[in-house]
Amino acid sequence: MSPIKNKPDLISEYYLRTLSADELKTLQDLLAEDVGAREEFVRVGRDEWLLHHMHHAEGQRIIHLLSRRSRRRSIQVIAAAAALFATLGMLIFSQSATISEMIASSRPSAPVIANVTDYFAVEGEAISVVNNGHVRKLNSTSAIRSGDRVIIPPGCQLSFQYLEEQTDIRLGGNSLVHVKDVEGAKRIRLDHGYLSAEVARQPEGRPMRVVTRDAEVVVLGTSFEVVAEERTRLSVIRGKVQFTSLDRSESRIVSAGYFSDTSEKLEPALPFMKLRIKPELVQTLNFSRKKFMVVDPERNAEGFMVFDIGAVKGRILEARLRLRVTAWQKEYGGRGDLRLYRVDPDQQGEGRRISIAHFSGGAGKGKDLELDLDVSLLSAGRNAFVLTMDKGGNDFWFSADESEQAPVLELKIADQR
Repeated sequence: MSPIKNKPDLISEYYLRTLSADELKTLQDLLAEDVGAREEFVRVGRDEWLLHHMHHAEGQRIIHLLSRRSRRRSIQVIAAAAALFATLGMLIFSQSATISEMIASSRPSAPVIANVTDYFAVEGEAISVVNNGHVRKLNSTSAIRSGDRVIIPPGCQLSFQYLEEQTDIRLGGNSLVHVKDVEGAKRIRLDHGYLSAEVARQPEGRPMRVVTRDAEVVVLGTSFEVVAEERTRLSVIRGKVQFTSLDRSESRIVSAGYFSDTSEKLEPALPFMKLRIKPELVQTLNFSRKKFMVVDPERNAEGFMVFDIGAVKGRILEARLRLRVTAWQKEYGGRGDLRLYRVDPDQQGEGRRISIAHFSGGAGKGKDLELDLDVSLLSAGRNAFVLTMDKGGNDFWFSADESEQAPVLELKIADQR
């Protein structure tokens, strides 16, 4: 059985994953007996609805938002279902409550638990928050409140620090996260995306918990990274954490320098190391600009990069291509749908193209655009990539010069030493 047993966690988890039969029965009993639980169930259901529909109303996209699991199998408690229907019905059928009006009239009242320490959003994008029916947009001086569901579009970044302690959270673009305080204990639900944390020593009996669709990380004080996609991947930089597969109710302690994930079977944690591979070649196809790699569909300009990973020993666990966004006689970056293909390194972008990564969104000048690669498509030796943009986008210029910051291939590998 899952270790998530208390009322607030079970209600939140109902909207994130398939509960076990025992968990579902526990939640049904709670909703039948506890008025407060029914009210909380309604509040969470309303915010989940807002999260989904806000993006359609504002034209924003989080690529994997629609992969959140369907709620067709509803809780069979008449009072809860009726209350939820009434609440959502008012939102769905109201002709006056537009998203913009909700943002303008929102008055958040939940307690402040953290403050934003770093904020970046590209022009035309916003990092938005839903909390108890209120919708607001964050900025560099915003507070984070208990119950906030934070939506970070592709190309944007957000960091915050908890009050009265040196616990820092960094969230990458294309992330969806729910932050909450439960009786003094920190709870973070990462629905999708990337999270890294530097966690100060937590009070006895009140560890921080980071939950994804299929895993739970219990933290007393450490530094770690979590990636939540089709499965959850954990890398521990400092200290130790407890890592639990919720699908199989299996747990393990993962120490510093070790990696684990929720693959089909929870294998023993692996020691890992990080490598940064510099490019053998960076250039623009069909368009010449020194010190830049240009991607522009109007000019038929495509990026071309070659990396040699022949000297890498050990299984590749993660691979990320990091590109520094720059500009040519302009202050902004770029926006659009970028597609990365693996190609034959000896054919200068010609021949068969195999899709290996995709980015949809914007990134500003001076920021890094990150593409997570399908490691199964990498091969020993030289790997070449072509970067293209769909028509209708705003061209990207990337640094190709080492003095600025050339593209780099970041690898996380199982350490065989």
